[in-house]
Amino acid sequence: MIDFSLPPSLAALQQKVEAFIRDEVVPLERDKRQGPHGPDEALRRELVARGRAAGLLSPHAAEEWGGLGLDHRGMAVVFEAAGWSPLGPLALNIQAPDEGNANLLDKVATPTQKRHWLKPLVAGEIRTAFAMTEPGDGAGSDPSLLKTVARRRGEDFVISGRKWLITGAPGAALHIVMARALVEDGRELGATMFLVEPDAPGLRLVRMLDTIDSNSVGGHAELAFDEVRVGADSILGQLGAGFRNAQVRLGPARLTHCMRWLGAARRRASACNG
Repeated sequence: MIDFSLPPSLAALQQKVEAFIRDEVVPLERDKRQGPHGPDEALRRELVARGRAAGLLSPHAAEEWGGLGLDHRGMAVVFEAAGWSPLGPLALNIQAPDEGNANLLDKVATPTQKRHWLKPLVAGEIRTAFAMTEPGDGAGSDPSLLKTVARRRGEDFVISGRKWLITGAPGAALHIVMARALVEDGRELGATMFLVEPDAPGLRLVRMLDTIDSNSVGGHAELAFDEVRVGADSILGQLGAGFRNAQVRLGPARLTHCMRWLGAARRRASACNG
């Protein structure tokens, strides 16, 4: 018979997170620093500071980079407890897309890329965005419809295309962009991820999108990439391995979404039963 009881150390951590969310996070749910496109950066930083002070920041990330290094069982317990409040994942630095991006960077980034991007991301010092979804008949539920292209120009690549429903794009320190890599004559090299900084010439925020949710800092945006030039050192993972590496990110991220949502569902059920 399977024993589903938690070990004492994990049960204690669960209680600690639950108390933190109840005492430190729930009182901020009516904070005026929230708008139709989510909490502002000042509120996010305050929440992160509280999570750091409680010793609960980045439970998903490796200890090497400043996280708690929990396995999936531990993450399930902590993420569910954090999901009791829509602000809870922000306080623990486990909100999407940053949580998934941290896992992706940890698994496929170079040592230099990890030092530059993963370390401050785990510390809650920066936010990131993941730009794969496209408008119209571009990549969405079927990423093989990817229309954004990155053409090789000498040692560089030039990215052109549109992305939308990009969570957290305004204010993100880094965009992880999926594009079809092409050689100069148009031959395919395969889908590839690129690291693009927000001040790159040609990267433009087209518009903010109004959605029913309001718990993601920066909201959701449509982006245009108009001949955005990046170096070969901006490739994340391997050239042509974008779809494979996307599963490194998206597979676990689907599970962690469920972990957070279960916490929200438990709160709703508690309110209905109360």
